This record gives sequence, C-alpha cells and structure tokens, in this order.
Amino acid sequence: TKISGNRKKQSKQKKLKVAIIVPGYYKDTKRQDKGFKYLTEYIAKNGYLGISIDTDPAYYLGHTVDKEYENIPKIFDEHIKMLKEANEGHNIYNIDLENKIDFKHIAVISSAVSKEAIFKLTKDQSEKGVNILTLLLINPTNNKYNDFNIDNVKNISILVSELDEEVIGLDGFSIYNILKKCKNQNILSLTLLKNANHNYFNSSIKSNDAQTLDIDLTNQISRVEQEKFLKKFTITYLKACFRNKYDNTIYDTKVPTVTKIDNLDVINYLQTSKNKDLKDIRKIDEFKGKNINFSIVKTELPKINLPEISHKTVELLNIKWEYKGGKLSFKPDINDFSKFNNITINTMLYPDNESNVKGRSQGICIELTDNKGKSKAVEISKESNLISYPKCKLENLDFENEKEVIFWNKTTPMSNIRIPMVLYKDIDLKNIKKFNIILNKTNSGDLLFESIML
Repeated sequence: TKISGNRKKQSKQKKLKVAIIVPGYYKDTKRQDKGFKYLTEYIAKNGYLGISIDTDPAYYLGHTVDKEYENIPKIFDEHIKMLKEANEGHNIYNIDLENKIDFKHIAVISSAVSKEAIFKLTKDQSEKGVNILTLLLINPTNNKYNDFNIDNVKNISILVSELDEEVIGLDGFSIYNILKKCKNQNILSLTLLKNANHNYFNSSIKSNDAQTLDIDLTNQISRVEQEKFLKKFTITYLKACFRNKYDNTIYDTKVPTVTKIDNLDVINYLQTSKNKDLKDIRKIDEFKGKNINFSIVKTELPKINLPEISHKTVELLNIKWEYKGGKLSFKPDINDFSKFNNITINTMLYPDNESNVKGRSQGICIELTDNKGKSKAVEISKESNLISYPKCKLENLDFENEKEVIFWNKTTPMSNIRIPMVLYKDIDLKNIKKFNIILNKTNSGDLLFESIML
C-alpha cells in the first residue's frame, strides 16, 4: 500500500476525506500501486488522505474478469478494515491517523479495472455501512457482469484515453450510456483525453500501448503531461464532490462544452439527474423540415462505429441537406426553459457521406422562439470543432450475403454540445413554443442526433 498524508493539513483538519486508488492488471508489471505515488502525494498536498492499494494478488496466475470481480472487492475490504484500525489509534501506517479519517467521504479512483469489480465493491461496502459516494473510473472495461447496483453512488466521473490499445472499444462510453438512465447521480461525467495513451497514467508501466494502433502518433502527449493532467483532474473532481466547487469546471452545467483542459484537447460529456428530454427524436412525425431530408436510422447501419451499445440498438435522427439554410423545427415537450442551465445535444457527422467535406467540422445554429414570436439563435461554429470529422478510415471488414459491409476502423463517439441558457437573452424562456436547428454554416451536410435535452 502506498499512503500519503499531509501533516500540516492534519493539524488544521480533524477529519480527512479519503481517495483510494485501485490499480488494474498489467502482465509485465508488479506492484502497480507504486505507479500512482505521484498521485497520492498530490492528493495529500491538497488536504486529503491518498491511498494506492496493491491489487496484484487479485490477478494471481493471470488476469480474468472473474478474478477481478471476486478478488478486488475482498482486497478493498481489507484496506477499509485497516483504515478503521488506524482511525482507532493503531499505528498501522507511517503517519498518525487516530480519529482523523472521514468515513462519510470516500472516493474510489480505479485505473484499468472493470466497472463490474468497482460497482461490486461499492455495493459490498454499502451493505457493511460504508457508503462510497464518489467514483473516478480511468479507462474502465465493460465486461460480462451487468451489475449496476450503485444506488448509493452520487458522483461518477469517467476518464478515457483516446489512444488505448487495451480498451480499444472505449468501454467508458458504453458504461456512461448505461448510467445515463440512472436517476440518482449528482454528477455523471465522461472526459475523452485526446492523444493520450492508457499506460502513461501509471508510472510503473513503461510501454506505450498506443504504438500498436494503426494511427499517426505525431500529436501524442507525453507521460509527464498525462500525469500532470490526472493530478489536476482528480483534485478538481474531489473539490466538486466533497466541497461543492463546480464553478468554471467541467462539472459546471452553466458553461459551454469544455474542449480543452490545461491546453490539452478533450471531449467532455455531462449529465445530471436534472436533465430532461426536450423531444423524443424518434417522433419524426412531430418534426417539420425546410430544404432538408430527415429520417430515423439505427446504429446497426453500416459505417456507424459508435462505442458498444449494450443489449439493444439505438435509433438516431438523421438530417441531410444540400443547400445552405436548411431548417428542422419542432414544438418542444417542455415550454419553460428558465428552470434549466443549458441545452444539451448529442450529435456526430454521418461517416462517409460526400455532403460532409472530408476533414472539416460542421456548424449549426440552435434557435429558440417564444410565444410572442421573438427569436434568438446561438451559433455552433465550425471553428469550435464540436462537430468534428472522425479520424478514421473506411475498411471492408466482412461480406454478408455477398454484399460488402463497410465500417469506420475506429470507434467514434458522439459529440456533446452544451449551450448555456444565459446566451438566450431578450426572449421569454418561460414560454418557448418552437425549437429550430438551422443548417446555415455549410453548403451541405449529414448529421446524426442521439438526443436533445435540457
């Protein structure tokens, strides 16, 4: 176990909130907990108790999902028992923790561990009276156990590396998509760190797993940059969860979508239990179009390579236009927008359509009209790169019934566009009667929409 505390902080703070790091498995590395010493020290410097636990025994004689699922919760439980003993005055660690541990505020930070193992340990601890309210899942895997017993978990943040050979399907996205249906989260967030690789978060792992990918690594960020990123990212999250410091962070629902953190490119997703569907995008008979074609397509359609969707096909709204100035309009199911902080849209370019200029982002406008006919439009510019062109290649992966099946060779997630409501000034947000998607930024295009929410 690597454990770090800050003695100066301890003299001022009676109870230390706890962050426990649970490393995963890497076949050529022992004692992966030591690879997070830099993180436990930084957590301690910011006034928390940082612990990195040795999970190697969970993978004795190799790695399997079953071993993670069964063994990591047991190892975690032993550490909770040790913390309780230290809190009672037993000198287990190299710092005095007597009556200094806040067991009501425990965060679990997992790296390359299946969500099944993490959710199982939160459930097991809850049954023993230890409620883990906060999870930070770094490159989690989504395996065979569909265990989502997280009723007591209020905050979940997922961090995904774009250049990940081990979790090439970006499993964090499929986990996020399932968790979106849960209604008890205070924070549910996912951040894709572009040009980052899985291994560089753990200083004990020396290899660069991005080198096995068939992509250009010119812009790959360094190990030093990734460690610096994770330190700040972790503390920002702990402050949001434990100290309610949301303002101007990725967890602030009042600000636009964050595309950079510390000058590193990210795609950020955020949802809370307060999100409401503005319109069911499948009800296309309630939509009106001008100079566009629109229909419902399914994710099983060739060329759409989204992160794996568990147990069912997702239907998407497809909008195509060949002339600048097209529009899609509908009457929202919610009229009072004043109670919400933003409009959230999940969308992406339809792959391999000549209407989208290769390599270029798309732009749109979102216009609201109130019951007196007054309108306000907010532009999502091409320069914002929010609706970006996928960095993929088309490949012929298979033949079915002698017909070619074409897919993008890289998993491509939806973009998340968050428009703060404060940008819609001078209209009556309590009485919105029309929602318009205006396609006037490019001469042509082809977009897919997963959802439109408040």
